[in-house]
Amino acid sequence: MEMERQQNYTIAEGYELPSKGLIYDVPVDSHVELRSMTARDEMKRTGPSTMPYKLLADIIEGCMIEKPRVHVYDMAISDYEFLLHKLRIVSYGDLYKMSAICTNCGSIIEGEAHLEDLALKEIDIDEYNKLKQLTLPRSGHLVTLKGQTPRMLDEQALKVKEYKARFKDADVDFEPLALLLQVIDLVDGEKLNSSKLETFINNLPAVDMLKIVNTVDKLNKSFGLDTAITLTCSNCGEEFNTFFRFGPEFFRPTNI
Repeated sequence: MEMERQQNYTIAEGYELPSKGLIYDVPVDSHVELRSMTARDEMKRTGPSTMPYKLLADIIEGCMIEKPRVHVYDMAISDYEFLLHKLRIVSYGDLYKMSAICTNCGSIIEGEAHLEDLALKEIDIDEYNKLKQLTLPRSGHLVTLKGQTPRMLDEQALKVKEYKARFKDADVDFEPLALLLQVIDLVDGEKLNSSKLETFINNLPAVDMLKIVNTVDKLNKSFGLDTAITLTCSNCGEEFNTFFRFGPEFFRPTNI
């Protein structure tokens, strides 16, 4: 991708990708600069879209001062979420109002968190590469995995819709199948075509399927933002731990 640098912007901040750019097929500069969103960007965000991750990835990339060598849509989901959080901060500030249930008294409270306070886990490339290779506990197959990207999440959602339309009377959950079709790269060192891969997945022992699902989750969470947040309950006055959740306040903060 040809490098391009924006010249017209008002507010810009520099950040370092949690992946350090180490996991991509081409060298990626870990340093990125984001400008604040414009009114036009916000109108794009609220426009119609059947691929929500592509919509936000395009907005993030449009707000980058220098275009990355890998599209944001094809970045690791942890890099994408990191950039999304930073775009919100540079555009609207880091104060985030959110609802949560106090674990001490059970009250539903409206709390305030600071997005800049979210801890960041940088990548350990050896750990990351180790997680990508796993021997399945029951069948013994060696499976090589791909970390999820925004593109893969959009394609997974479309695949589930396709299955539901084709098999209207099926009494199964198509989410795991669509997930595994996206994340399995190699089986015993071989690249399977879509038909063979689907057959392989359908015949997997349940414990092997769960092992893959859990490992993909670990792979995605091996670096990036830690979404743990500490809030103070307005009812009992005690602090409690919860997790960040996307809500209307993320792009439409009411404190502006």
